[in-house]
Amino acid sequence: MTVLVVDVGNTALKWATVDEPDKPHTFVHQGSDCVPDSLLHAWLNLKPTRVVGCMVSSENLALALTKLFNKHHITWDWLHSEREFNGKFKLHNCYDNYQQLGTDRWHAAIGAASLYPNRALLVVHMGTATTVDSVIPTDNGLDFVGGRILPGPTMMFDSLLRRTRCRPGGVGVYKDTPQNTADAISTGIIEAHLGVIDRAAGVLERQGFAPQILFAGGAAPMLAPYLIQSYPTAVLQHNLVLRGLALRSTI
Repeated sequence: MTVLVVDVGNTALKWATVDEPDKPHTFVHQGSDCVPDSLLHAWLNLKPTRVVGCMVSSENLALALTKLFNKHHITWDWLHSEREFNGKFKLHNCYDNYQQLGTDRWHAAIGAASLYPNRALLVVHMGTATTVDSVIPTDNGLDFVGGRILPGPTMMFDSLLRRTRCRPGGVGVYKDTPQNTADAISTGIIEAHLGVIDRAAGVLERQGFAPQILFAGGAAPMLAPYLIQSYPTAVLQHNLVLRGLALRSTI
């Protein structure tokens, strides 16, 4: 019996089999609700009996996928955030309204906690938006205590081009003292991300934790050298959402 896990993000869809969540395939949809034949054929060739997914992009794409699953008699579950994950370990969702927490963030936290049990974690995803989420160990398991959201690097860059008269003429590089517009923008974007990660880590450190930082996302390679310079134990760990979905699919 083949079960698929599907993570529908703002610009890309990742999927894998539940047995191999760390071996994903990617389809870049850029907000389109069209399901290409190549994706459909790849799925049908596996003869899946069930699809478990989460969605943070347009409802139209989710509807198109749901119709496709129904047409081919594939059981589907679009999973949402929950108050508590109670599987191989417990993870409590401390969000004021747990249903408001992005389902991708929740499943990434589950995936991260499965890799580093009983550890304080910072789970960083740098995509269209950047999220920095905190998980801490407690006497009753683990708590997802909350997180931070800011525009991702591309959104920051694009907003400066659209809403100001900045014309950098290209993408700059990080400099300690930027002396042209392109470098000034790139340095500012990188330091904005490093700053929010540093503040989030500092909160946990003042509470007595030594957080393990896991980071991923399309913009992760750009930030990786600077993040690892500040936090040498930080780990580039993709596919946390798929790993979390795979864990929930077994409950």
